[in-house]
Amino acid sequence: MAVQGLNALNKRLARMPAAARAELEKAVVEGANRTAVLARGLAPHESGALRESIHVEAGRHQLHRLVVSGGPSTTVTARAGHGSYDYAKAQEWGTDDMDPNPSLYPAFRALKKSITARMSRAARKAAKGGGNAS
Repeated sequence: MAVQGLNALNKRLARMPAAARAELEKAVVEGANRTAVLARGLAPHESGALRESIHVEAGRHQLHRLVVSGGPSTTVTARAGHGSYDYAKAQEWGTDDMDPNPSLYPAFRALKKSITARMSRAARKAAKGGGNAS
């Protein structure tokens, strides 16, 4: 999947003062961590593996973070002849036999406005040359 505007964003980031980039990155990381914490709280917790698999990963550029779940700890054997599947995906999106029980997207939607506002404050303060945004 191609991300439109990524090259332009990278060029703008390269021209931005290091202190401003650092403040924006701090706001992005804070938002991703808050989202991961809330998603862990919303996740089903029968065994705890799904909850523990939710974490933040670096994205395609300095101001990109991903909140993800799943992996080896949530991959189980499927019905005979069907291999294995990651039940983190089944929980988030549902299956033919199960309704979705999402945690990642509800967490993101709940925090989106506050995360965006925090990033806007950091950008405004950095644009004014203020350094530390809060």
